[in-house]
Amino acid sequence: MQSAQKAVRINLDLDLKVSIKQYKKIKERPVSYKDADIACIKAIAQAAINVELFTIPLYMTGLYSIQGMHAIGGDEGLYPERLWPGLGATAGFIPNERIAKLDITPTPKPSKPLSVNEQAFNAVYSVFIEEMLHLQLASNIASKLNLTPSFTSNALQTEKFGWHCYDDTTQIPHILDFKDCSRDLSKLSPKVKEYFTTHFQGQTLQDMRVNAAALTKEQALLFLLIEETEESAKKLIINKDLDGVRPKYFETAPFDWFKATDTEVDLPMFGSIGHMYCCYWDYLEIVYEDGSSLIDILVNPAKPDSVQRDYFNTRDSAEYKPQYPGINGSINESNDLDKLKIEIVNNINAITDQGEGKGVVSEICSRWAAESWVITYLQQQTVALKSTPIEADDHQVAAKFQPNADNLKEDYPADSAGQKPLPLSGIACARITNTKKDHFITFADVLDLIIQYEYQEGQSYSDNNAAQVYMTWQTWHNLCGKFTVAMLNPQGGDKAKHKHPDLPAVVDVEKALNNLFSSPERRAQTHQIFSESAVGTLKGLTTALDRYWGGKTTEFPGPAMGGSGDRVSICWATTGQAPDLVAGIADMSKDVLYHACQGMDYTKENSNNLPPATVFHSCKGSNNCKAQGGCGFVHSTTPGGSCGGSAPADGPFSAPANNKCNNLGGCAVPISASQLFPKEPSAKPQMQLFEFGDGPDYASTAKPYTDPETGKVLEQMPFKEGDAVYCIAWQAYCNAKGVQTTPPPADDIRLALPPST
Repeated sequence: MQSAQKAVRINLDLDLKVSIKQYKKIKERPVSYKDADIACIKAIAQAAINVELFTIPLYMTGLYSIQGMHAIGGDEGLYPERLWPGLGATAGFIPNERIAKLDITPTPKPSKPLSVNEQAFNAVYSVFIEEMLHLQLASNIASKLNLTPSFTSNALQTEKFGWHCYDDTTQIPHILDFKDCSRDLSKLSPKVKEYFTTHFQGQTLQDMRVNAAALTKEQALLFLLIEETEESAKKLIINKDLDGVRPKYFETAPFDWFKATDTEVDLPMFGSIGHMYCCYWDYLEIVYEDGSSLIDILVNPAKPDSVQRDYFNTRDSAEYKPQYPGINGSINESNDLDKLKIEIVNNINAITDQGEGKGVVSEICSRWAAESWVITYLQQQTVALKSTPIEADDHQVAAKFQPNADNLKEDYPADSAGQKPLPLSGIACARITNTKKDHFITFADVLDLIIQYEYQEGQSYSDNNAAQVYMTWQTWHNLCGKFTVAMLNPQGGDKAKHKHPDLPAVVDVEKALNNLFSSPERRAQTHQIFSESAVGTLKGLTTALDRYWGGKTTEFPGPAMGGSGDRVSICWATTGQAPDLVAGIADMSKDVLYHACQGMDYTKENSNNLPPATVFHSCKGSNNCKAQGGCGFVHSTTPGGSCGGSAPADGPFSAPANNKCNNLGGCAVPISASQLFPKEPSAKPQMQLFEFGDGPDYASTAKPYTDPETGKVLEQMPFKEGDAVYCIAWQAYCNAKGVQTTPPPADDIRLALPPST
């Protein structure tokens, strides 16, 4: 063991040990604590999930506040030369004057330099994706410990799915309250102290507020502080005793006061993510006086196997390459507790090395250095150090925790248009460029960009200097505030409309976008609709994740990730305001048959209204009942399959707005006026229609559509690539209603919404 420890001393502080008193409290624990300990470790496991989930809508709201436009599909695709509001990950290189220490220039080198906005977006996007990875890893650990992960915890959300954790609070859930931080700037890390003294004069940590807001320099500072290390947190927090009994922060586990009926909302404030994982691990080391161990109780092989998901390394496609081959996303060991602990600690190491709490695993190992699993783990680390270069920079992510650049290029190919070598896609480029940087240094680089290049009042702004100016949609609306045809179709000529006559003209899209901002009253109405849409799509995402890790479906709601970004982005672009994620969304009535799109109300004649924002959503499986499916990714009439053309070639498919349950019929309600069907695997794709019976039990009362004149079941409703989804949905609606009418002109909301990607 000594040789192994010596070899990894560069990564371990071996002077830190668990005290004898604490050791005995953990290793000779009275049996009477078992039920409470089981409840507590499950609460900590859920808290770890909450900490990761908390960052995702927060970072996403800031990410999509960055002003810009993006293409959907390449020039050879369905929407040639069309752009939609909202920036996306962009392929390009960082100019020398803006390149940071750990930035990577991808190979082959992209042909265009990134603008300041594109560079900032790519950086935050790379963190956003890794937070999803962290959420997966934390969820798999929890599932292994016999906890079904929840992504709708009341620690973050209200019963109406409003995110109260962003309601102008001063708290990072489970971790700290900024009101408890010192005003002494000398206790800050040198980098953060420099920001406060130079750019945030007169402010301290106690002035920080947590809101889902634009990515200004203030918000970038918040992101930076969320990713601060445990060492910094211990210096900054003014710890107080609660009732003179126990400290508010950094309480030592196990918690003898925790009850079997308590949940994650009853946990103490940990002070740092690092301390949370140390407490987590102390519970994993508990042995009771009767010889049983807490971890064995939780993962006893006689119990059903836990649900393990690895979206980043394993997909249905044989061509898919693992994005993180150095991270074992699933935890499969059950019989050997030492091997199981090593699997868990490796995943904790991946989470904390990329982002929050570097050095946590070193502390865990030094606290439990005499344990057999630590000896084995250190020996494995010794071998790894011999074969892997040691990163000297504390903020450089270990090589095994970085995404594989070659695999990213294959998993996210660019539209090549015959180019050799193949160009990089924006997604691959963004993640490769930032692959070495942990989240703290990534946000520090973004903050530096904003400070240096943000738009200043009175500054000249035009196409000539736009690439060297940092601007949010909020600032853009104050400065410009009007969409033009040139923004949506820079090359002119409306090539997409000529290729697909059913596509709205670019001038109609431009008019709709400006209409939504045309008056204070209209802007307020637009903001409410798109806020509810954003909350609804996040609700669809989190409830789908509940089902995914609950073992009720094997389909990861990947399209909802992109769709949720589109819904947040369009709110920023049309109103200049962040979506209100706090207010929540009204519940659906169980006795109402909601519809998918404008004019398609099955319960009312001649109603041209959009469906209520209550049923707006962006992903198959996130709608709540029949008739609510509506995008261009069609699906088999039996559950299963993923968006984007993985449905079986023999069909039949479920028609948009005519799907019989929430796992069918595609997604994206309301249907974008620009949504066209992508290429499907079937040579002659056909759609199956359904008639709906009365009552709330929609799935059981749906039956195949029967032609009222011939009495025959209608199974042949053809569609093809490039058909307008709304037109097919309207035909399905008319068939189900037994009528033939003219569809209404597209509503401004439908014209403004981008097609699903």
